[in-house]
Amino acid sequence: MSTTQETDVPVAHAPARDLVVSYCFPPYADTSSIVAAKRVRERGRPVDVLSNAMAGFRPTDPTLEQIAGDLVRRRSEVASPTHFASWSSMSRFSALGIQQALAWDREGDGYERLYSRAQFAASHVLAARFVIVRPEVRWTAEFSDPLSHAVDGSVRRSTAGDGALLRRFGERIRAAGFEPPATGNSFDWAEHVAYALADEILFTNERQLELMAAAIPDRALAARVLRTAVVSPHPTLPPSFYSIATPGYELEPGVRHLAYFGNFYASRDLDTVLDGLGALPLHLRDRLRLHTFAGDRAALHARIEAGGLGPWVRTHPFVGYLEFLALSRAMDVLVVNDAVTSGQLAVNPYLPSKWSDYRGSGTPVWGLVEAGSPLSGQPLDHRSPVGHTTAAAQVLARIACA
Repeated sequence: MSTTQETDVPVAHAPARDLVVSYCFPPYADTSSIVAAKRVRERGRPVDVLSNAMAGFRPTDPTLEQIAGDLVRRRSEVASPTHFASWSSMSRFSALGIQQALAWDREGDGYERLYSRAQFAASHVLAARFVIVRPEVRWTAEFSDPLSHAVDGSVRRSTAGDGALLRRFGERIRAAGFEPPATGNSFDWAEHVAYALADEILFTNERQLELMAAAIPDRALAARVLRTAVVSPHPTLPPSFYSIATPGYELEPGVRHLAYFGNFYASRDLDTVLDGLGALPLHLRDRLRLHTFAGDRAALHARIEAGGLGPWVRTHPFVGYLEFLALSRAMDVLVVNDAVTSGQLAVNPYLPSKWSDYRGSGTPVWGLVEAGSPLSGQPLDHRSPVGHTTAAAQVLARIACA
């Protein structure tokens, strides 16, 4: 998907010559949905969008539709069962989605470009199915993270059971001069078919590219990935998006406000920040307030209570995306932390998508980083190692005294 316009028709009125396949897309509230919409806005070309019907699996946030705006000409939600790892759901999504894609393609002059984004793997399965029928369409396939490996380095497994579709993919991969996966793992197939057939493969950072290319058994295919790879961090929205919402969230005067937005996982939590806060002398701690906006907060509440940190930590549920952007501008420091890979992977390939939103706010950012991670290479205002309580306390003391 290039930003180059090849027509004299104004963008506001031009029909879509680009097809976007993103299993999750606005109005569904999900990181993948938001990044896909930001990619559309970044490229500035009209698009038709195929996504999955995710009611009941993801909440909706109608304000997210402002990101891509009227660049989305047509959108269809495929009525396939929502499942993120099942080959049967990937296959069903592709079988239903290809019908709509080809119907749209037959109207007008047809598509020139195709963009798909994984997470989730089903996006690449449908996109591959489309370019097999329309090989002249230029396909850009984006990987947010490795599909076939989890954050702890373990292999992500899901048995691929659709023999006909796998045979078709295998034939096209061989016709391109490469070996298809020797496994029946759905995630291997979703990666390999994009590696072999996509014209451009998008990665969010160099570490991710390095790790994923090194894991490809077919070295000729790995070389192709390196030739066609483009490293493009998550887009940052224009400043105007940070002033659309008016959250009405009151901040206590006379203290410094830190905020964390996002989920907690086994590999990513706030323990180091909370431990650092607890290690401060009272006169410094009293100058700080930590605000969290997250989903499941039960473990966080227990952690706060156990540490006696209630007076200094405010916990809240998720807010809408545009509210999040507005709140990020109101804070004094924003907190982002690396996923902890603990040496289970050769390199840490994960660049938190929050970084792209944080940096657009203009608010100072504190990163808790693993050595050599993509986040560690960003222009952070404050930084400390993940899991290092003393270093976190030192950062907090500097913020308190600022």
